[in-house]
Amino acid sequence: MKFSANLNFLFTETALAISERIKLAHQHGFRAVEIPYPDGELPDVIQAIKNTGILVNLINIKLDKTKNELKYGSASIPGEEDLFKMQLDETVAFAKSINCKKIHLMAGTVNNHLENHFKTYVSNLKEASEVLQLNNIVGLIEPINKYAVPLYFMDSYIKASTVLKEIKSNNIKLMVDIYHLQHICGNFTKTLEEYRNVIGHFQIAQAPNRNEPDTPGELDYDYVFKTIELFGYDDWIGCEYKPKRTTVEGLNWIKKYDSSF
Repeated sequence: MKFSANLNFLFTETALAISERIKLAHQHGFRAVEIPYPDGELPDVIQAIKNTGILVNLINIKLDKTKNELKYGSASIPGEEDLFKMQLDETVAFAKSINCKKIHLMAGTVNNHLENHFKTYVSNLKEASEVLQLNNIVGLIEPINKYAVPLYFMDSYIKASTVLKEIKSNNIKLMVDIYHLQHICGNFTKTLEEYRNVIGHFQIAQAPNRNEPDTPGELDYDYVFKTIELFGYDDWIGCEYKPKRTTVEGLNWIKKYDSSF
C-alpha cells in the first residue's frame, strides 16, 4: 500500500506554510502529498514540489474563507455559481501546472432549502465534469460527518450516490474517508461493496478521535487495509488524521504497511 500526507493535518505543528510542510513530508519519507489550494504561496509551493520531486495526488478546490457558509466550499450554494466556476478554473490551472490528477470539489454548508442546494450542486458538478474531462482530471465528492463539519451539504453516502447518478459522469468519483464513513453509517465492508464502481479515492484516520490509525478506537486498520487491497484499489491513500502528539512521533505505523518508509 502507499500513503500520502494530507498537509491540512500533518506537519501543521511544525510549519505554517504549505511549501514547508511539503519539504517536511518529503524529508520524513512521504512520496506524495494532498494539499489545500495554496493561496498566497503558489510560487513557493511549485518550487517545493520541483525541488523535492514529490507527487501531489490531490488538491482541495480553492476556497473563499471570508464567509462562514463558503469556507467549506461553494459547489452547492445557490447564487455562488460564478464563484464556483472561478475557483474550479483556478484550481484546474494549478493542478495542471503540477500534474495533479484529482481535485476535491467541496460542497459548502447549508441552513435550509435543501432542494435548491441539491439542484445547484448537481448543475455545478455537471459543468465541472466537462472542464475536468477536458483536462484529464478526476473530481471527487466526499461525504463528511456532522461532528466534523456541522451542516455540510454532502453528509451521506445515499446523497452522494443520488448525485452521482444524476451527473452520469465517469470523472466525478466518490472519496471515501474511513473516519467519516464510520461516523456517518459504519458498515465499512458492505459500503465499499455497494459503492465500489464509483469510488475514486480513500483517506484514513481512527474513529472517534481522528488520530493515527494505530491508536485505540473503533476501527481495525489491519482489516481495513486488507479489505481495500482486496477491493483492488492501488492508488494513494490519504493520511488525513490529527497526530496524537506530533506528526513525526506518530509515523511508525506506516512501516507495517508500506515498505518504502
